[in-house]
Amino acid sequence: MSTDIKQTKIGYYQNLDIELVTWDCTTAEVELSCACIFEHEMNNRPFSGGLAHLDDALNGRLNEIRKNNWFSANLNDALLLNQTPSTIQASKVLLIGMGAPEDFNVEKIGTAIKTAVKTAHQLELKSVAFAPSILDTGLNPPAGLNEVMLQALKEGLDRHHQLHLQNLVKKSEIERWVFDAGFQNYDAKAEQYRVSFAKVFLQD
Repeated sequence: MSTDIKQTKIGYYQNLDIELVTWDCTTAEVELSCACIFEHEMNNRPFSGGLAHLDDALNGRLNEIRKNNWFSANLNDALLLNQTPSTIQASKVLLIGMGAPEDFNVEKIGTAIKTAVKTAHQLELKSVAFAPSILDTGLNPPAGLNEVMLQALKEGLDRHHQLHLQNLVKKSEIERWVFDAGFQNYDAKAEQYRVSFAKVFLQD
């Protein structure tokens, strides 16, 4: 891992370490790297931030598949890229459609988290990174975003655990879950995540 990466442990739940790391979808050193992607960016501006890095790593094909409607990024649409170039650290990339950015609300990011959890379980993977891509799309992160994402993560893990207790699915393999973050206001973001973790995971 690069020495200029910032990394914070948010908490531990079941057998899972939850962290905040200054990665994006392209640089995340995990098995499954997840990125939310909207039908278009606000004011139809070009990709920026992590989505721009991902598009570059794919030689412009992220923009191409969306433009040609091969992956429309409609709400709850999902595409698993299981042939990733060497420019992407993860062996698999999950694109999660978020619909129109003008219609975005915080509940939709919770649904995206559950899609990521479900995919990781189906593929029996150990490490996952999740990039909300909200700033990259030109949106301001809504209040309570961290809490909603952590709540959705907990619900996805708990649901799988209950199915495991019914002897219907294997025990969760996920050992590491990373929320991708930029360097801007990183320390404040890490503290917010820790507070949200305590509220969601440590209070009955």
